Amino acid sequence: MALKFMPKLSAPSMFFVMVVLAMTTFPAIQATHEFKETHLSFYSHDFLSGANITDVAFAGIPGKIWNYDQFATVYAEDAPLTEGIDLKSASVGRIQGMFMVSSLDGRNAYDMLSIVFTNKKYNGSTLQIQGIDKQFEQYRELSVVSGTGNFRFVQGYITYKTVFVDLPNAYFVTQCNVTVRHY
Repeated sequence: MALKFMPKLSAPSMFFVMVVLAMTTFPAIQATHEFKETHLSFYSHDFLSGANITDVAFAGIPGKIWNYDQFATVYAEDAPLTEGIDLKSASVGRIQGMFMVSSLDGRNAYDMLSIVFTNKKYNGSTLQIQGIDKQFEQYRELSVVSGTGNFRFVQGYITYKTVFVDLPNAYFVTQCNVTVRHY
């Protein structure tokens, strides 16, 4: 037996009802969940060669040297993150993903990276980083576009600052400062 209390609505009327329901429901959900703001600081250690290599070029323009300043060179990255500037300081996790030299002059890379936390406080949580990295500037800023675990529904940004460069050993240390809002 069909219930007859719901009137038949045209498509535009049904759309209007759905919009009204969404507008009245979302603020109620949002009001019950307060956003927290979290600030994190840690260091990324990139090795471009040697036994501990963390950044590896895996695609590029045929016949050209695949390098950080060569347009269309694509890298995979899996670098350690630590609390302090010293590689032997406490581990925070790993920064994993890929980036591609995306400007014709080789100055910018497009990053698609995940910060995978392994430390006690955020173990298993991730932050997803995306955007243009002006890779040869000392200070850079990218978007935090998503997260998991403790960082669900995250929004925010990350700043990179190159703090140590060892060209003969192809070793770089970058300070990462993260500011995010999340539930």
